[in-house]
Amino acid sequence: MIIPLTVLTSLIFSVIYPLCFWISRKDPLKDNFHKFHIGLPNVIGGVTVVSLLFMDIPLETKLVVLLWKAVFIAVSRISWKKQYPDALWMSIPSLLGIYAFYRVMGDLTGAGGAAALIVWILGGCIFCAALFAMNLGHWYLNVHGLPMAHLKRAVNVLGLFLVLRLLWDFYFLITGKIFYAEYGMPLVQFLGRLDGFFLWIAIFFGLLFPLISLYFAHGTLKLKNTQATTGILYVILCAVLIGDLTYKYYMIKFGIYL
Repeated sequence: MIIPLTVLTSLIFSVIYPLCFWISRKDPLKDNFHKFHIGLPNVIGGVTVVSLLFMDIPLETKLVVLLWKAVFIAVSRISWKKQYPDALWMSIPSLLGIYAFYRVMGDLTGAGGAAALIVWILGGCIFCAALFAMNLGHWYLNVHGLPMAHLKRAVNVLGLFLVLRLLWDFYFLITGKIFYAEYGMPLVQFLGRLDGFFLWIAIFFGLLFPLISLYFAHGTLKLKNTQATTGILYVILCAVLIGDLTYKYYMIKFGIYL
């Protein structure tokens, strides 16, 4: 359980993170801001690909993953020397990466279908947006005089994905059912069982706590206190990671797509 969860989490992060360049596409940040954000998913993606090569998955899936990584490296190499990469150009490997992830997800967990893919992508978008916003906050501490619009936009994007997860979770908590203890039961009823207890932790850390914290982040942004905002984003990032891993555990273990 731990190995597939770790590999899939690292893979979806490496696939989704380059899309964060869309946040600052209209007014790109200069001074080599992009190099860290290109290098990070490349390194994590490289380690993940090497791990997948030694795992018991079909050769076709390994070749698709290798193709994604090769395209990602090629695009990153072209973008590295630019002042700021083209977000559309950086999206090309991400589209291929989503297909590669879908194949790996099915091979490692046996869970396929649109619902599983949407949950992984949504969780990846939330984590990547939180990490990008936090790193952007650090950039404000190092480079003075940047307009607040960049950080506000990053925080708003994170809030948008959290609202989408709120709507998704609410719908499935109300309508969803689970096969548990040899019979089916509503998902809401499962939350009251011992095995469903930690799902409350996922909902709290992965959804409610970040949404509440973003309210205070907006408050510090109005005061133009980027240091305080960055501190709040640090806490949000940690909470999102805890919540997202718990969400994915329940998806792999019980087939709960939250």
